[in-house]
Amino acid sequence: MRAGALRCLAQIVLAVTVSMSVGEFAAIQGLSAADLRARFGLPALCEPSMTALSTDPTVNTVSVVIECREPAAQSAGPPQRATQ
Repeated sequence: MRAGALRCLAQIVLAVTVSMSVGEFAAIQGLSAADLRARFGLPALCEPSMTALSTDPTVNTVSVVIECREPAAQSAGPPQRATQ
């Protein structure tokens, strides 16, 4: 496999979709990133992000998408302009 193709594969976002009650979703929103990784078996280097979807407001069940992203790079401030 070519190096370019490997770099593209490394940027794929891992996502999990689960169905749960609105109460369960409210409870997991309060969990830390480490607790979310443990609960859903996500890799240690992922930064979980959740979205809930419901097509019927009368139903107490939502589909929850949990995306696993790379941790954001920590920066001290805005990028500096190069001086010549």
